[in-house]
Amino acid sequence: MTGGARQGVPIPATEPFRFCPADGTKLGEPRPSGGVACPRCGRSWYRSSVPAVGAVIVENGKALVTVRAREPEKGRLDLPGGFLKVGEHPADGLVREIREELGVEAEVVGDSVLQATHTYGEGGDWVLAIGFRVRIVGGEIRPADDVAGVRWVSLEEIDDLDFAWAHDRELVRAALEGEHA
Repeated sequence: MTGGARQGVPIPATEPFRFCPADGTKLGEPRPSGGVACPRCGRSWYRSSVPAVGAVIVENGKALVTVRAREPEKGRLDLPGGFLKVGEHPADGLVREIREELGVEAEVVGDSVLQATHTYGEGGDWVLAIGFRVRIVGGEIRPADDVAGVRWVSLEEIDDLDFAWAHDRELVRAALEGEHA
């Protein structure tokens, strides 16, 4: 080990910070809010859900789903989207993610359709997923290397599909039911 860093020590995603991420100072007990302040630098630290966005694209009564090409959940279905960059607006992040993953230009239609929390990856990091309806406004779908394929699915078949996360199934359901309303 170099520089005093411990290798391979798991850091539970739900446990309060024990050391200041900025300066390494040992921290005290968390406040009732879950945050803990550093006695040296004064910054407060919280374990918070990481924001991510997902898109449901509906055309001709079917929704586009993607097949994951990478872990976690490789080979299972999810929706185009991903994690937001620091300070990025959810709609802007979703348009960026769709461009990166599918090679098309898109626009968000209306307000968010669904919000959900879930864990992601081996570390069980908490994610706040925000789902939107999206419309393709330019280009042809050309999946990037993190997308193994795309499918168009109907409302009648979504319960039988192998979604990586249950909230994606519910976002597709909400969008497709809205189409039929």
